[in-house]
Amino acid sequence: MVLENKVAIITGGASGLGEATAIRYAGSGASVIVADTNTSGGEKTVELIREKGGTAEFVHTDVTSENDVINMINVAKGKFAKLDALVTCAGILLSPNTRVDQFEATDWDKVIDVNLKGTFLCVKHAVSLMGQHDSGVILMIASGAGVLGGSSSVAYAASKGGVYGFGLTLAGQLKPLNIRVHVILPGNMATTLKLNVIGEIAEKAGGSRQEAIKAQLPSLLKPEVTAELLTNLVSDIGTSAQDTLLIQSAAWTKIFEDQKRSS
Repeated sequence: MVLENKVAIITGGASGLGEATAIRYAGSGASVIVADTNTSGGEKTVELIREKGGTAEFVHTDVTSENDVINMINVAKGKFAKLDALVTCAGILLSPNTRVDQFEATDWDKVIDVNLKGTFLCVKHAVSLMGQHDSGVILMIASGAGVLGGSSSVAYAASKGGVYGFGLTLAGQLKPLNIRVHVILPGNMATTLKLNVIGEIAEKAGGSRQEAIKAQLPSLLKPEVTAELLTNLVSDIGTSAQDTLLIQSAAWTKIFEDQKRSS
């Protein structure tokens, strides 16, 4: 198994990419901490993992709370004595297609808190544990919206742009600790968050939520596809991935497939 004996924390593990990644990691041999505010969803992810013989623990975690994040890290340390990988999938998007002069400051704060501050807190405390063993991989889920713009939400774009810059800085800062940092820009995925945004935009325009989702669903990536790439990055194959910024594409997928066949 490519992740045998590895320990990983997946934030946002109750649904979407986080859920798919947690299941994929556990199926590849890793022990997984599933962290989320959604207790029922997180426990369901853990149940699915255990049914297949995997090892997982759910930790109720609000990534905007430093105390919650510290507890999450302490659970990993107490249960498994180390941390090999952190994947920051927790994220929200509010007020899609709302012009900046009509965007509520409270919504702005919520998005920045979860997507950017939450990522910072998780990385901060994960590094404290990874640093004890001078190794680790941090995979930060950003978005093309934070680099190229085009998001339906100004706060979401700003938060993901912050994650992008944060990750580029971390890559150099943590290199002496032998901790690899990658910022991932996945394509549009069929996650609950994305489907809700599609539906909300359609409703605002007077259209049908269901029809809009049905029309766009075939063009969206399955979270499981991105989860495979995130698995490769934490495996021995991933040690050859030197770029901090990784954009999901068919070419990138092919590189990993070629490496697996030749190993």
